[in-house]
Amino acid sequence: MMSNKLIIVSKWIHRYVDDEGNVDNKLTLTSEGIASLTEDLEYIVDKYTGIDDAGFMKCGEIRTDIIELIHSIINKEISN
Repeated sequence: MMSNKLIIVSKWIHRYVDDEGNVDNKLTLTSEGIASLTEDLEYIVDKYTGIDDAGFMKCGEIRTDIIELIHSIINKEISN
């Protein structure tokens, strides 16, 4: 049995490969990319509020929206 693995396109983007070797045709953010995006969003909230950790654990909804936007953009680029 093959273990799940990823085809890395960049530090932030990959393609998922399942147990049977099927490669997902869509690009997605890596877990490192999602973690970095989360930190970036929290930093932005902290920066503009002037309060340390003001954004901690409060950016989930906007993070999801930005992830969807990124996925839409990167997958549109590969389909052109």
